[in-house]
Amino acid sequence: LTYNHPSFGTEQTCKGIRLCIHLSENMRSFDAPGQRSLLQAGLARKVSPKPLDFVVLALLPCIIFSLVAGLFGFAFQDYAQLVWALVGACSLLSLLFISMGSASGKAAQVALGILLMSAIGLGVPVGLFVERRYMRQFWEMDSGATYREVDPASPSASHADASVVHFQRGTFVDTTHSVGYMENGKIFCVAPIVKAGTISTYWAVGKNCCQQRGDFKCGDAHLEDGVGVVVHEGLSQYQSAARMATATYSSKLGQSDTDSHGNAASGLFVQWISDASTLKSSLWDRAMFVVVVAAGLHLAGSGTAALILGRALAS
Repeated sequence: LTYNHPSFGTEQTCKGIRLCIHLSENMRSFDAPGQRSLLQAGLARKVSPKPLDFVVLALLPCIIFSLVAGLFGFAFQDYAQLVWALVGACSLLSLLFISMGSASGKAAQVALGILLMSAIGLGVPVGLFVERRYMRQFWEMDSGATYREVDPASPSASHADASVVHFQRGTFVDTTHSVGYMENGKIFCVAPIVKAGTISTYWAVGKNCCQQRGDFKCGDAHLEDGVGVVVHEGLSQYQSAARMATATYSSKLGQSDTDSHGNAASGLFVQWISDASTLKSSLWDRAMFVVVVAAGLHLAGSGTAALILGRALAS
């Protein structure tokens, strides 16, 4: 309803409110100051956002954020296509809210669509971080082979499919013959895993936990009879470090496995720890912690945005 009346002083416009006014007969009944203020107060009550709108604006984006982050973090490894399909469906839902709100002039729906798109945009990188930082190694440990009583002198190629390697008693990390390979500001550390009188074909590895020569402090390197969890990231750098160690300490380490060209092969690179099951549980717990904390922070952010939008709509 658009109405121009000299006693109001300004143009009054209301959308979405059913008013039945007989302009020819009854418009003068609004000329009284008390009645005009009553009408304006009623209009203000009509456009004020409902508490349910605030709850929807705060909770629904957080739910979508948690869903997207959880899908990428915990299901992307095996169901990548399905995860992307669900994210696409959520994006279409967001666009639907935006288009419907724009067509009907409902600002709350437009705001909800924008908040949902933001939740998806934030949930994807958080979920990918969780997947790469924690869950990728978790799934590798869960699905890979486990070998026990492995002799460190045995060919590492015979355990190429391993995810966890339990060595024979008396096996330890020879920290005195470690090497640090520098690349892009990071030190890739390797140290041979040996047993008295054996030649190394397995390497304990880590990042930024050693000097260029010696002082290897990666994982639980000080422990004897540890467990090796196979590492799959940074292999080219660890291979370079292993070749450097073989060349530097060849008289003491002996010749490691060789490839088809007769060059020193990389062997098997592992993270030396005391207990593999503890590491696996900690990976899952850390992943859950990151997702829950991120969801809590997003809920606080979406709640604040909903409060600001609610006040803006009320004004």
